Amino acid sequence: MPSRKAEQIVKILREEILSGKRAKGSRLPTYDALVEEFQVTRPTIARVVALLREEGLITDKGDRSLFVADEFPHHTRYLWITSVEPGSQEWTGFLSTLLSVIEHEETGIEGTVVPLTGVDGRANNPSYQLLCEVMEQGSAAGLLLMNSATVYLLPVLQEPGMPRVAISAPLPHAGLVTLDFEGLIDRACRKLVEKAQRIAVISPHANNLVAAEQRLHALGIPPDRLWPLHVGPIGSEHVTELLFDRNEHPDALFITDDNLVEPMLAGLKRAHVLPGEDVYVLAHCNWPRPYGLNAGIEHIGFDVREVLTSGKQLIDAQRAGDPAPTAKVSARFLDELVLPMPDAPARSQ
Repeated sequence: MPSRKAEQIVKILREEILSGKRAKGSRLPTYDALVEEFQVTRPTIARVVALLREEGLITDKGDRSLFVADEFPHHTRYLWITSVEPGSQEWTGFLSTLLSVIEHEETGIEGTVVPLTGVDGRANNPSYQLLCEVMEQGSAAGLLLMNSATVYLLPVLQEPGMPRVAISAPLPHAGLVTLDFEGLIDRACRKLVEKAQRIAVISPHANNLVAAEQRLHALGIPPDRLWPLHVGPIGSEHVTELLFDRNEHPDALFITDDNLVEPMLAGLKRAHVLPGEDVYVLAHCNWPRPYGLNAGIEHIGFDVREVLTSGKQLIDAQRAGDPAPTAKVSARFLDELVLPMPDAPARSQ
């Protein structure tokens, strides 16, 4: 562990380097000169040099001469932060897809995105400790924040400073990337009425269910040909099977949440109904990891890569002086994706 004096010197030199006082590529003083300047021992300066080298701020050129790095890694380093732990009850398909593209380096962002999950604000939480270190050191270009009550209250984020962007809902001192769910519902409903006249909508979210029901009525689907079903993942398999265990059944299904796709497919299988042949199925998804891509389903959803690149653009806008930039990401069908589908496994539930 570095001494307190070493940490103080690191902080001074880091600030001088990042502020431009010590220009990129410029030669740093010798070890002896640094010993004299800061009135410390040579081993202390050696620890300082090791720490700054580890951060990518300085380099040497083989003759023990020290130089400020030509490029700083943190200028293309971003942190993606969520308070939710993978595999927990709160972990969603959207979070799973975001983490997957980050881990497979498919974000569409030039640089590195470091995922921090389970960030809860406790001093002994490793992810929160790393976030605090990055904030103190200024060692990232910006933060991509998944909004939650926990993230909202994180002590280290209560003051402005490092550029940051909230995804889905506002956070203090942050730009905002939102998802155009209203547009998704509208486009999905228009597609449904092109395909069918008897439509079932299955959704765990009452607001999305009501929005889809109202839009389909407006597009000419009468109440007796519309089945709005408010159901979660646990019940959707059985509900789907029952929908087709009757003489009059829907000829199209709209699944508004990708977490229902797997049980819906299981319900169709139990009812001996083939998606894409016996019934048209349109399902929400998180591109580029749609569930059931080769199962006879058409998908509409938000590309998480577009969410992340929009966030990066807002971080750039903050650096340019805009304190609260915003962006809205549109829903897309497969043939409308801005970035190509990667060769990667489909998202697991």
